Amino acid sequence: MTEALELGRGFPAWLLRMFIAGVAGTILGVLVSGGIGGAALVLLALAAVISVAMPASPAPALVVILAAMSVVALGGDPFSARVLVLIPLVHLLHAGCGIAGLLPARARVHPAALLAAGVRFVAIQAGVFGLVGLMALVPTGRTPAALELVAIVGVAAITPIVLWLLSHRPPVRASGPARVGRRSARVAGDTGPPANYAE
Repeated sequence: MTEALELGRGFPAWLLRMFIAGVAGTILGVLVSGGIGGAALVLLALAAVISVAMPASPAPALVVILAAMSVVALGGDPFSARVLVLIPLVHLLHAGCGIAGLLPARARVHPAALLAAGVRFVAIQAGVFGLVGLMALVPTGRTPAALELVAIVGVAAITPIVLWLLSHRPPVRASGPARVGRRSARVAGDTGPPANYAE
């Protein structure tokens, strides 16, 4: 007999909602420090409260959209500390609400259940910040004509290769049951002409 895996009691699910409240509050604090206020701040705060109370609602997506619009409205350097801090914060809010929305408020969660989501979060953030670092190296001035020409030639060279690969894909073969059906008919003693089975 296999032994049962003891997971322990875990932590209450409402702690996850408190974590979401902390993340949402931090997002609001970052935006307020950047100069957001008035009706935009009220709408953001309302969406944040609804995200904590009803994480499965569209409110978390609204917080993400409003935060992005606020960053655009504030302007400034796209690689500023404010923008770079908001990237993982809005992702944490989105991921946390996605998990909390599946759990009753009185449920208990074992930390091991969050491992996959944590690994996925780290992997996505690593990719995002790698892309940010790459974009930071791109010159902000006018691109030299020679570099533009190289890019156009590269796209022109890749296009026919992609089209050739798409047009020379191997055909999809029929599934196995049709072939098995023909064999089984012959094994059963059917010596007449083979049935019209699809290949």
